[in-house]
Amino acid sequence: MKLSEFLNISFGRIAGVTACTAALTACCALSAQPTDGKNAPPKPPPEALASCQALSSGMACNFTSPHGVVKGTCWAPEGKPLACKPKDAPSEGRPSAKQ
Repeated sequence: MKLSEFLNISFGRIAGVTACTAALTACCALSAQPTDGKNAPPKPPPEALASCQALSSGMACNFTSPHGVVKGTCWAPEGKPLACKPKDAPSEGRPSAKQ
């Protein structure tokens, strides 16, 4: 085997491994869930959680915030605790969410 053939084979393997690594990194980045980033919805305040503790999803609720009394409906996305969602809160737009 000539040196030029050996270098071509080695370069090809390096390029292949690099391409696979880049693809794997991209897949991992796309499937990562945001934890506390800008895309993550804000966590409800403790008062909103407490106001729905003895209620069911869809029931009217209210709690006092630093901005005054907040009226809403008990609501929870799948896998999250029930909390009082203000009437003027933006909708999640996720079909898997219970409302």
